Amino acid sequence: MTDGTTVGLVVSLTLNFIGTILAAQSSETCPQFCVCDTWYMLERVSCTGCHLYNIDTGAPNSVEALDLSDNVISLINNFDLANAGLTRLKYLNLSGNTISEIGLNAFDNLDNLSVLDLSKNHLYYILDDVFAQNKNLRILKLSRNHFNSYLPKLRSSWLTELSLDSCQISHLPADTFIGLKQIQRLDLSNNLMIQMSSQVVSTLYFLKKLNIEGNPWSCNKIMYDLQIYLTDKQIEFDEVCIKKTNPKKFEKMILPPKKKQQDYHHWTIKNTTIQETELVTKNNFSNPNNTNLSTYEKTENQKHSFAFFWFLGIGFICGAACGMVISYIWLSGRCICTRHWHQEHNDAFQRFSLLSNSYLHNSIDSTVLLTESCPNTPPPSYRDVVLQPSLYRCLSRHSNFSNNTTEYRERNT
Repeated sequence: MTDGTTVGLVVSLTLNFIGTILAAQSSETCPQFCVCDTWYMLERVSCTGCHLYNIDTGAPNSVEALDLSDNVISLINNFDLANAGLTRLKYLNLSGNTISEIGLNAFDNLDNLSVLDLSKNHLYYILDDVFAQNKNLRILKLSRNHFNSYLPKLRSSWLTELSLDSCQISHLPADTFIGLKQIQRLDLSNNLMIQMSSQVVSTLYFLKKLNIEGNPWSCNKIMYDLQIYLTDKQIEFDEVCIKKTNPKKFEKMILPPKKKQQDYHHWTIKNTTIQETELVTKNNFSNPNNTNLSTYEKTENQKHSFAFFWFLGIGFICGAACGMVISYIWLSGRCICTRHWHQEHNDAFQRFSLLSNSYLHNSIDSTVLLTESCPNTPPPSYRDVVLQPSLYRCLSRHSNFSNNTTEYRERNT
């Protein structure tokens, strides 16, 4: 009995010792500034926001998910991950760093890598064959980088989901995605593209969803052709250019305007049901010579006639007012013209009378001057003076007649 108890105690002590050793080893393998846990059935090491400059964190070789986001890693050299013993990685998160350069063989020997997140970095370019050796890579996130017009033409035939949103992409050549034949989801939203040809996605035979919203699209023929192509291929996308469809050939002739349609619906609600109105309209269209018009049509005709008479009355009033104004202007002008004419006529008559008077005075003065100039000229006879007194009424006091009379009186005295 004592032997059995002693043996049990020895076994328990040995097991406890082995457990403590294993726990110590496991505690030593997990870095102090990281968190080791299980995430989606994967052994994960999370080292976020630790100001790391290098990928080598001292994580165990058995780790399958490594989170190095929000650090200051700026460079991934060739075979850095393989040299750190991280060859069993399936998930690698490097987002929120300052990575600007990636070596051609940076991800070699990572055969199990299926999800890679390189978003929110400073990538301006990526070599085309950098992921060619990762045959299990399915999801690649490159959003919020600075590719501009240097978008890489990646060659990864096993990639199914690619995110290139917010990368300042302004142009996509026709052969951009020629090496990604298995792509099913493609995100190109929130970039700087104006147009995109359907040839860009024509090589993506398995494409199911395309995000293109958030770009300053120019809705021209190229964009309409792209939307038609995506619709024909049954690819899910958000329509960014809504084409205005014009009414068909006889649609304008049959359908009333919107305002009349609303009035018509209000009238049907108040008086009759919709079915009765449809029957009335059908009868009217089928019998164009039918004289029994519906009350709606009568009210519409009354409205049109009232409007016609209203416009006619307004036109008559406006025309009469314009005529009165024009006649007033014409009459006032006429009066002014006649007034000026009478004034000019009076002025001319006065000028003529003055000229005639001056002429007569000049003639009389000429006779007087003649008598004065010829003193020996005999005076006119009394008969001539009586018969034509106007000619001799202004004789000068110094004329010959006066002189003769004075001489005759002197002689008689």
